[in-house]
Amino acid sequence: MEQNIIRKLEKDNWLEISSNFSNPNIKASFSLKSLDQSSMNSRKSFADSIGFVHKDIIIPQQTHSNNVIFCQSSGRVSNCDGVFSDNSGYVCSIQVADCMPVFFAHRSKLVFGLVHAGWRGLVGGIFNKTVSTLLEKKLDLIEFEIIIGPSIQACCFEVREDVLDQFDSRFVTPKSDGHYQVNLQQLAFNELADLGYDKKKIHIMPDCTFCLESQYYSYRRNGKKAGRMIGLIGVK
Repeated sequence: MEQNIIRKLEKDNWLEISSNFSNPNIKASFSLKSLDQSSMNSRKSFADSIGFVHKDIIIPQQTHSNNVIFCQSSGRVSNCDGVFSDNSGYVCSIQVADCMPVFFAHRSKLVFGLVHAGWRGLVGGIFNKTVSTLLEKKLDLIEFEIIIGPSIQACCFEVREDVLDQFDSRFVTPKSDGHYQVNLQQLAFNELADLGYDKKKIHIMPDCTFCLESQYYSYRRNGKKAGRMIGLIGVK
């Protein structure tokens, strides 16, 4: 796997990752643990604080599915883990706490999206669904740039033998205690490249959400008490 370099600009409560996209009109941000989540509307307040309009947010009801939708309106979308749009008035969003936030942006057109890729969605074919969704709009996959954001890395993502057959063995490392480490980011990279995206335009952020406790929430570390990071992408 090629190790593409990610530029990470840390603001007060979020990462500004827009500079990793060559399309100058795209704005993409990812919140940190320091973002105040005391309000039920933290996603909306985050959007407002970085220059988006909260009423324009597309909010998927994430279910670890492989459902991907090209949206023509803002608001809530049921049973969905990937949202795309070509409307500059809308903002795609997801929330994660170990799962991969995967940002998509076309290099020249105002087409953008976000995918919530946990291991279940990954092995369930959520990236295949991104392909069919974009091809239905007659968009060229190689024109998209992709960023896999902070997520649990192979150092901390372990599974037991009961689900081992779900993963490509090339990305699995056995441990002496009977557990197995899985590199989800490399698995995602490989699958995206095999599906027709340009591997030179797929970037991985190396931050492990489990390891970096001061910066990120982690469901595996803190269980149901864990908060969520928010990913947003839209047009400046």
